[in-house]
Amino acid sequence: MVRPTLLLVVPAALLANAASADFYSHQYGGIALFTSELNGFCAQGRDFVGRLNFESQQASTSGCEQTNPGLKLYGGWQWSPYLAIEADFRQVAEGDLHFDVSNPQTPYLSVRDRVTTRMGNAFIVGHLPLGRDGFSMFGKLGGGFWLSQITEYQNGEAIFLVRMEDGSVEELSIPVSGKFSDNASGFHWGYGGGISYSHRNSWTIRAEWELFPEIGSQDFRAEYDVQTTSLGWSMHF
Repeated sequence: MVRPTLLLVVPAALLANAASADFYSHQYGGIALFTSELNGFCAQGRDFVGRLNFESQQASTSGCEQTNPGLKLYGGWQWSPYLAIEADFRQVAEGDLHFDVSNPQTPYLSVRDRVTTRMGNAFIVGHLPLGRDGFSMFGKLGGGFWLSQITEYQNGEAIFLVRMEDGSVEELSIPVSGKFSDNASGFHWGYGGGISYSHRNSWTIRAEWELFPEIGSQDFRAEYDVQTTSLGWSMHF
């Protein structure tokens, strides 16, 4: 009775060793190209321009962009088939708001507000292997910091009252232009998920979606949600 038991135990042990051999603990680093959208930026930007209207001044939005491509660098450590930690640094879509202002002192003023945002993130990543062919579904949860810069460009003409030598006062139209910038920063949280394929424990390609709520501030024209879809490639170390 002892020998058949041993014959059953040995194949079971071999199967367990074969399954564990499909994965090894590793660090990884990679790059991803993504499309990002600042959800709510343009809607809140138009609201801001609308509030510039009053009896003697008119303002109107002439254009707005909130979707652009971007790039992120990422790396992490996956110590089991199911868990990893990961960090990344990225620059997301630029918010670009154009509007025009007109009043008695400034008959025409064209304004462009450009908001650039960089983010650093850290995540816990959970993996669900799909068989033994290298495919895996994953979800991630984490947070980090954001740093935004607003740059405003102004071009137009202004009316100045000039006293002449004979004592009369005349209106003089003079071209005006200007540029200023300011910075803001804060902390955020985010989550995402996707699917990946690992090739012989040497490299991984993955597609993912991420969302980061409440980035930016009302002082920077809008508080928006950053949403990204990306395709990334990483090497194992």
